[in-house]
Amino acid sequence: GVETVVHAAALTANRKQPQRGAYDRVNRLGTENLVRAASAAGVGRIVLLSGLGTRAAPPGTYMATRWAMEETVRHSGIANVILQPSVLFGEGAEFVAALARLVRALPVVPVLGPPGLRFQPLWVQDLVTCLDRVIGDPGLDGRAIALGGPDHLTMREIVATIAMMTGRRPLLLRMPLALARVQASLLAVLPEPPLTPAALELFGFDNATARDAVARDFGFRPRGFRAHLLEHGLRG
Repeated sequence: GVETVVHAAALTANRKQPQRGAYDRVNRLGTENLVRAASAAGVGRIVLLSGLGTRAAPPGTYMATRWAMEETVRHSGIANVILQPSVLFGEGAEFVAALARLVRALPVVPVLGPPGLRFQPLWVQDLVTCLDRVIGDPGLDGRAIALGGPDHLTMREIVATIAMMTGRRPLLLRMPLALARVQASLLAVLPEPPLTPAALELFGFDNATARDAVARDFGFRPRGFRAHLLEHGLRG
């Protein structure tokens, strides 16, 4: 009796693998299992929540498992839509919460990635609005839709905004990805490390799309990152 399945189950890059190969088992194999079950049940559509910048990648990488999720859904034989949001902010969004913890704890905060690396933070409720409209609009079937907020921001700008909201003024120091990978490997012994090798894969490319991406496909202007934090604080 289910017409549409929304697939949002994944082991995300900010989480350490509980066992070796867990990213692949949960993300790729889990999606294959879901598609088989949906097909057997006669489900008409699948909506996958993926991520901006998902692309083919070498086997054994986190990105390869995310790409496998998309490819499995694309070739499922079931009508589908793939939503690819940028990093999220708002209630429950780990991206902002993790950076806020660093800002509060450290006098010097590392800024990962190259200087011009861009992000396009999207309010989680705007993502939900897009998701709701996708569920009700079969005209969007067969597409992978990139989603981002109205602003292109560097990581330094994002961290500086979060620091302003906490009332702290840490020194922001750019950390090359090569050094960050070494640090992530050392932190891997912790049960919940603040940085994972998988997460660093997402700092090698712009996490941004057209500023009008949401307005073009869904007819509304998403909420801005800075304006939202100024109005609602870090928890809102």
